[in-house]
Amino acid sequence: MSTEALFELMANAAASAKESEDKTPMTEKEMQTLVSTSVEELTDKFDTIFGYKLVAIYALACLFQHNNEGHERNCEAKEFGLALCWGRDAGQLQMMLKNLSDIYCGPEDFLCEDGE
Repeated sequence: MSTEALFELMANAAASAKESEDKTPMTEKEMQTLVSTSVEELTDKFDTIFGYKLVAIYALACLFQHNNEGHERNCEAKEFGLALCWGRDAGQLQMMLKNLSDIYCGPEDFLCEDGE
């Protein structure tokens, strides 16, 4: 690697570090606005309430996966008390997923087993 390339890498790294320092965390209101705007834009494409169900299912599945991984990590670390908490929460999220899947949201709802 040339000295010139090395100096360029260092300059880019310094600029990147400064950018990350300049970023301030979003406020609670900013986060809520971003989520509601994004969800509304997405669900408007469905033109049905079923879009909200799909968004909720996706979000719950992500939370379930996160808690399941937390359970695994703590089991591997032999932190069984913490693992129990993560596992319990994963189980509650799994129940929410099942309950939401069973709520019928119209003829386009391919997630509901019973149909109505």
